[in-house]
Amino acid sequence: MMHSHSIHGERVDVPLVDVIARSMSTMSTTRLRETMNDPVNVRARRAVLARGASRQPDYDSTSWARTACSCDARARALDVFIAPLALVNVVSIVWTVLARTAVLSDDVTEARALDGAYALTFSAMGFLLVFRLSRAALRWWSCRAAFGAIVAGVRDFVDVTLIYGRDGGDESAVDDCVAWACAFASASKAFLRGERVVERDETVGILSDEDRDSVMNAEHPPLFCISMCRRAVRRLFGGSNIRDASLREELHGQLAFLALQEGALERLRATKVPEIYVVHLRTFLCLYLISMPFVFVNRWGYGTIPAVAAVSFALLGIEGAATECEIPFQAERRNHLRMDAYVAGCFANVSAMLEFQKEPACRDGKRRGETSRAAAKDESVVDVD
Repeated sequence: MMHSHSIHGERVDVPLVDVIARSMSTMSTTRLRETMNDPVNVRARRAVLARGASRQPDYDSTSWARTACSCDARARALDVFIAPLALVNVVSIVWTVLARTAVLSDDVTEARALDGAYALTFSAMGFLLVFRLSRAALRWWSCRAAFGAIVAGVRDFVDVTLIYGRDGGDESAVDDCVAWACAFASASKAFLRGERVVERDETVGILSDEDRDSVMNAEHPPLFCISMCRRAVRRLFGGSNIRDASLREELHGQLAFLALQEGALERLRATKVPEIYVVHLRTFLCLYLISMPFVFVNRWGYGTIPAVAAVSFALLGIEGAATECEIPFQAERRNHLRMDAYVAGCFANVSAMLEFQKEPACRDGKRRGETSRAAAKDESVVDVD
């Protein structure tokens, strides 16, 4: 079968097999900067990651009106503590109504002798709650710092590879290093969330469908990407001279740093606060709140209902916040890490670095043109006017 092709204005017949072979050859030599920065691919990746980031939107921490008066149940993680909150308030309402409608005698409802013990219990429990929340906040920040280190590590690895790899002669190895490093960030996000699927459009222009399937089928996708990076580094700097050995060691060190951060995140995901601490705190927190209307109903009357509601919401909300932030990797939780946004930023940084390599004038870091002088008034001239 023949295919008509125009050369210098003249139409010639070329076998279709040769056309397909030439097209496949062109595709195989296409550089990563062209596929990754293709506008269609960029829009597809941004759309996928923006959809994920929208489930964990940013908020204005400077606005007291929007934060203190927020009625967003997802932002307050109400579902984490709604069951004990409902139980406490049902008990409060029932006991207060029974006590104030003379169904029960004053002797039954009188418990003022417990006031002193109640105050001591509140002080001890307040300390436990603060400690619990501070530990959870520290874990949340450690997770954020580790994933931020992954983004920074990928950028450093890509930058060094692009700068020194162009002298190695194997351009495909350079592209493979960069592509697998980007895939590592995406695979880490999915793996920490317990997901086995990386959406096709998330790595479009970076990985082929075959490579994406290999990542998803791996026992440990992030380590698979790290291993592929190491193999590409060996292809690029596999020589025995001092320069190659030095660069190879540096890049392997950066990959070891990425693997270390991934391991830290896995450790935080797999390790909770010791069970005895949580069990003891929740037991006495529930007992304290449930007993509150029994102690104060004769003193507060019907005001016991809103008082118990406010106190229980505050204390259970603190414990709920600690539970919400302890292992912050779920995609649907409002207060968990915005890993889709972090990966999108990582991809944008790598795309920019690939563009730096596109301009020959920028490859050696040389300044161009003359250094200009500021247009300032000459103070040595006296203005007689």
